[in-house]
Amino acid sequence: MLSLKFKKNLLISLFVLAIILIVATIFLKGNLLVPVSDEDSIDRKEISKRFKNILAEFDIEDKFIKENKLKNKNSHQEFSNFKVQVPKDLSIPEILQDVFQSFKKDSLIIKSIEKVKGSKTTLALKMDRSTVLQAELDYAKNYSRNNGYVAFILNDVDPANSSTISLIESPAKLNFLIRPETKHLQQLEFIRSNGQQYSVLIDDDISEQKYRLGANFSEQRIVTVIKTLVTDYQKAVCFVIDEKSIFYNSSNYEILNRELSKRKIKLFRTSEFVNLLNDETIMDSFNDQMNALANGGSIIFLVSEDSYAALNPEIKKYKKKGYRVITSSLIL
Repeated sequence: MLSLKFKKNLLISLFVLAIILIVATIFLKGNLLVPVSDEDSIDRKEISKRFKNILAEFDIEDKFIKENKLKNKNSHQEFSNFKVQVPKDLSIPEILQDVFQSFKKDSLIIKSIEKVKGSKTTLALKMDRSTVLQAELDYAKNYSRNNGYVAFILNDVDPANSSTISLIESPAKLNFLIRPETKHLQQLEFIRSNGQQYSVLIDDDISEQKYRLGANFSEQRIVTVIKTLVTDYQKAVCFVIDEKSIFYNSSNYEILNRELSKRKIKLFRTSEFVNLLNDETIMDSFNDQMNALANGGSIIFLVSEDSYAALNPEIKKYKKKGYRVITSSLIL
């Protein structure tokens, strides 16, 4: 029969052994469960895909984009290395700006170095010490996008409105179609001093008698009104007549046409521009017209201020793709 002393020593030994086993287990788990680093969690394929999407938004052709794989010295993981030939009409800083906006929330270090000689720019996206994407951007010698030229005429505007003033002061090049009124005359120099253009709208809604052109007016009165119009609006790009007006469908329209032609002033009908209505079809109509535009072709849209504001996000997308928004006088 086991003695009490033996039982006591055995119990102590088992207790000590249990403690040793617990400590050993904790130690082993601590060494086996290595934390996953940020470098390991980054999806390099997704980074590469997003970078290529940025290039696609600028309509850079695939044949000018070369991709190969390199292995990172620190993590031993593969990453994409790009060589991009940038079209001459696109600036490399525009691409870098979009790269920064796209990746700035991913905790990536974004580095770019521009070589003044040769105009090459190297770009690197890094996570900690590891490169997750690398690119070399250089201007192509014989590659330039020429998707088309676009101009906008803003219909029936009041240049004294705050919203119109904001557009006049904006960097966008616009043509403001103004129904003639004396109160607008003081705004004309403001429009031109901001690098914008204006034109004169002729329709049945002109209220001031000195500018009004009526279907039943005498020829002498029509000529007098025209003289006043071309004097007060002498810097107008052109005159635009509403084809739905009574005046346009009268014989007096020919007097207007004749007198402006004598003065070498351009007269256009509203139907000579692409008129976009501000309704649920405006986006589809705009995209259809843009997609139908031949390379190097041009188009002038006649839109309201609200329509132009609604189209602005789409306009920016087309500008990124190489469509050039220019002043309408270069097309007219």
